[in-house]
Amino acid sequence: MLDKSLPYKSIIMRMEAAVAERLAPPAPAAGYRIRPFVPGDERHWARIETSVGEFSEEAAARAYFERVYLPEAALRCLFVVTERDEPVATATTWTEEEASLRQLQLQWVAVEPAHQGRGLGRAIATAAVRRAVRLAPGEAILLHTQTWSHRALRLYRSLGFRFCRTQTIVMRSKEGTGMKRYPNEFEEAMEVLRRTVAPAEIDEWRRTAFR
Repeated sequence: MLDKSLPYKSIIMRMEAAVAERLAPPAPAAGYRIRPFVPGDERHWARIETSVGEFSEEAAARAYFERVYLPEAALRCLFVVTERDEPVATATTWTEEEASLRQLQLQWVAVEPAHQGRGLGRAIATAAVRRAVRLAPGEAILLHTQTWSHRALRLYRSLGFRFCRTQTIVMRSKEGTGMKRYPNEFEEAMEVLRRTVAPAEIDEWRRTAFR
């Protein structure tokens, strides 16, 4: 779940291609498996993303998914599913392009609250990064997140993502108004995160951040 008790600050992270290529295969918890999108999963994607607070209602989430990801979802969108094939976590590998800018990205990593704490976020993010390596070998992977997702930052960092001090990122807007450029608020974000993250860890994030 997003922690909206904190001030919102935009964060951009980056994983170098060489790091992504070394990621071991994902290992979902017993009773779960990973599979690609199949027709009809757009409603599950909307349910999952709404359940973690990324959208206020499922209809808006589904409209976003259909506008942005179809018809390439089968290639780029992954789900963790239960033994009954019910999707409970998701992540997407996507390439955003604006003029001469091209960015390979990990997008919309989310785990339904009832299934959190079982390593599914790590499994689906790992699977999506490995998919990105196959789709665009040799390219670095960008990730947009925020202070509201502070619980996920350690996961991304442990996978090999590092914070960026100046990098910006473009994504399709939720409102359907085209491309949106997200600012890099690294310094402000680190100060906000001091409320929930140990100073030593903040210092390490600063020390290893891309310039």
